[in-house]
This record gives sequence, structure tokens and C-alpha cells, in this order.
Amino acid sequence: MPATHRCAIRSAEGWALVEILTALALTALFLGAVFQTTLSLTRCLTQWEESARMRQTLSAVLAYMSRDIRMAGSNPTGKAVFEGVILIQEAGATPERVEIRMDKRGSAPGSLADGDIEDPDEVVVYRWDDEHRVLRRNHQPLADRIVENPWGVPVFDLMEDGSHGLMRLSVTTRTPLGSLSLSTAVRIRNPL
Repeated sequence: MPATHRCAIRSAEGWALVEILTALALTALFLGAVFQTTLSLTRCLTQWEESARMRQTLSAVLAYMSRDIRMAGSNPTGKAVFEGVILIQEAGATPERVEIRMDKRGSAPGSLADGDIEDPDEVVVYRWDDEHRVLRRNHQPLADRIVENPWGVPVFDLMEDGSHGLMRLSVTTRTPLGSLSLSTAVRIRNPL
């Protein structure tokens, strides 16, 4: 038989064991790389979604607080004078609580716009509980994982602007990608 004929017959017999093992090893390496890439992308997407969710939560919290602060000192009858915003702080510490008082006709039974702040829903207290890392509104949790602001910026900061006030709100939370801080300034509509 000629030599060229033997080579043709030999290649037609099939794959050698070394070739099969090499192909399996290369396939395993490729599938491992694809699996690691997919796992890494999934982890990054989960962290990004968590950060986006926390940003949305903080934005909603600041909008909710801004609405209450904007109405501080509201008294439609003008009969009585009361302090609309009170910052409460421990000795030497930054303010951790703010009391907002307004006379409104609220949803609680017996709530009337009557010139006083004795109705059950007319005093709102926001408090940052640093021990449990929770921001509360009248003892109800509003946002969790709230940590101390960087550079010593207080959560609540009241600045007077003539007869009106300007309240700066700053909140920071921990996310899988690091810290996220949001702040806003709210002009109080009613005189202090």
C-alpha cells in the first residue's frame, strides 16, 4: 500500500485520546471563564440595584421630610404663636432630633385647624437613632442603615433667614458600593 493511502486510512479511524483530553480541557477552561464572568456581572448588577434602591429611598425620605418642614409653624387662625421648629440635641452633640409643629386639620380624629398644636397629629418628631442607624418619624422607622454624615455635617441644621428659616437635611447610608449621601435645603414658609 502506498504511504499516502495509509495516512488517509489512519485519519479516518477517529480522534486520539490526547486530542480528546486537550479538547475537554480547553472546553472546561472556556466554560469556567464564562461562569466566572457571569457570576461577577450578576454580583455587580445586584450591588448597583441595591445602591439605586437606597438612592431612591433617601430621595423619598428627603421629599417626605421637606413637606413637613416646609409647613412648620403653620397656623391658619393666627390666634396663638408657637415655635414651628425645635432642634433637640444632647450636650455638645450635633442635633439628632427636630420637632416640627403645625396647626392643621389632619387625618387623626379630633384634629382641627383651631389655632393650637394640641391635636394628635400636629407635632412631628424626626429623630436619627445612631445606635440602631435608623431615621424615625414619630417613633416609626422611615429609613434604615443611616450612618453619621461625613465631615461632621449634622442631619438637621436650621439656619435663620430673616423671619423665616432654612433647614438643611443631610442623610448618609451605607451601600454595597460605599457610602451614599444626599442633602437638601428647605425654606420654611411660615415665620419662625
